[in-house]
Amino acid sequence: MRAGRAQTDLTAVFLDRDGVINRKAPEGDYVTRWDDFEFLPGAIEGLRLLASSPLAIVVATNQRGVALGRMTEIDLADIHTRMGQAVRGAGGRIDAIYHCPHDVGCRCRKPETGMFEDAARDLGLRLGDTAVVGDSPSDMLAASRVGALAVLIGARPDGDADYVAQDLADAARWLLASTTD
Repeated sequence: MRAGRAQTDLTAVFLDRDGVINRKAPEGDYVTRWDDFEFLPGAIEGLRLLASSPLAIVVATNQRGVALGRMTEIDLADIHTRMGQAVRGAGGRIDAIYHCPHDVGCRCRKPETGMFEDAARDLGLRLGDTAVVGDSPSDMLAASRVGALAVLIGARPDGDADYVAQDLADAARWLLASTTD
């Protein structure tokens, strides 16, 4: 893990989707319709906890399945609409969703920073005052590139995270404990 940083000035949290909010499809497969979507343990609780704070909650997700023709933008929008409805129905919230529909070679596919920069511009955020919660090295590298706190979900620490969390609820508790001090 990296040397700890104070997160008392956080204004937003960026969440990866697959592997943080919902169960990832097996390698090479994609969540292409709502029937394939399954919330992970701790995800709804984490979103409820985050919703109790003033933090902006932003999903930033790579969705290569669009580029590969496994799903359409309409399919993806349907999944995100239903995800948002389920989260709101459970007392949580998601303020914005950004996705990269490309395979490679773009500015938005994590670990590139385009989705974060677009959200910062659209929502008036300073990226250095944010946290990124993800389950992969590309999420942690993106966090480093934008100067955000890096929270790794469910993976062994490899030196690139400020905190390693069991699930989104654990990550939310850690983030909120420090923002309320």
